[in-house]
Amino acid sequence: MKKTLLSAAAFAVAGVSAVAMMPNSAEAIPAFARQTGAACLSCHFQTFPAVNAFGRSFKLNAFTDVGEEALVEDEGLSIPSVLNATFVLRAQYSLAKSSTAAGVTTSTRTWGIPADTVLLIAGRVGANTGAFVEFNGGAANWQLMNSFDLDGLKVGLNVANTGFGPTAALETSNVYGQHGGKLNGKAVSAVNTIIGGGSLNVAAAPNNGNTTSVALWTGNDSFTLQGAFVAYVDAAGAGGASANLVPLVRGTYVADLGGAELLIGGALTSGTQTTNVAGLTKGVDAKWVDLQIQGEMGDASYGVYGDWVSTKGKSVNGVLSNIFGGDKRDGFGIRGEIKPLHNVMFGLGYMSDKNTVGAVSTKTTTTQVAATYEVYQNMEINTFYSNQNVAGGTSTKTYFAEVEALM
Repeated sequence: MKKTLLSAAAFAVAGVSAVAMMPNSAEAIPAFARQTGAACLSCHFQTFPAVNAFGRSFKLNAFTDVGEEALVEDEGLSIPSVLNATFVLRAQYSLAKSSTAAGVTTSTRTWGIPADTVLLIAGRVGANTGAFVEFNGGAANWQLMNSFDLDGLKVGLNVANTGFGPTAALETSNVYGQHGGKLNGKAVSAVNTIIGGGSLNVAAAPNNGNTTSVALWTGNDSFTLQGAFVAYVDAAGAGGASANLVPLVRGTYVADLGGAELLIGGALTSGTQTTNVAGLTKGVDAKWVDLQIQGEMGDASYGVYGDWVSTKGKSVNGVLSNIFGGDKRDGFGIRGEIKPLHNVMFGLGYMSDKNTVGAVSTKTTTTQVAATYEVYQNMEINTFYSNQNVAGGTSTKTYFAEVEALM
């Protein structure tokens, strides 16, 4: 076998240009930075994990771009000479104060030191294949990406088992999912809250856990389109029968908006989900649209993000059921984020979530204010305050602070 140095010239030039034109900030996954030799803002908008045009291109290339890092190459082999990894350190504090309609108030104080132990291993597997694996006690997130050139388009077949949502096989939007987490933005995303990263498959339960997906996709700098089959639970199951896969179609379109960047996306999914929780079968019927606008005003950068989602029950064995909640569940979210200084960000968001069972509808609203201070490009202090109100029920105010460092 032979060891060679490859230099992705176009990628490097793009990365250097991005750093030259934009404020020097943002946190990146060091595993990718080591592989590409590119600075944080060559891929990220404002801060990790949101992506810009170069970050989307890196993902469409299946995380295979390299810079000055040596490759071990032979026939049918092209891997980095070292295993690129990232270790995440987090210390957290939260205080939640809840008040019921009857006037009963409780407070819950939580310290997390460490909050979790996360190891990320990511990057090139071969000339056309890359991977992203996140271990948090177990393999919490797992993505295998494949990308090929076809007459100016990228095409691929991706497999994912992640907590980043049903479109994670190829998600490039910063509204929800893998890239929507900055300033706790996913908490005021209707898609993330209602469609979520899986389902407990109990009526009106919050969606959580992993989804499994297999997606055939195509895209370029202007659009992405994926046709996927998704299990809205971990398809492998745990002590039960494996779940079936439900069809999903997801598309995004990117355009210039007077110097800013506009991304519009949408998705449709429909079928029935035989779950691995007590063998239940639930209806899957959802559609959503999402929008993001990202741009700069002088030395400041800003982002506006919004989504709307609607789900409804389907008849399964003569019974109306909805894996996402009641007979019908829909909502919308909107948030704005601004970075007035190179290491300071602020965000404001609002979400409405309405869950209907029979003739009764319950509306939950969430308002959130968030701020981030970047100590280094790979170390942040994050804070937020949220106020969640269930109409006629419980109101919960949460105060949160976190220190996060990536090695």
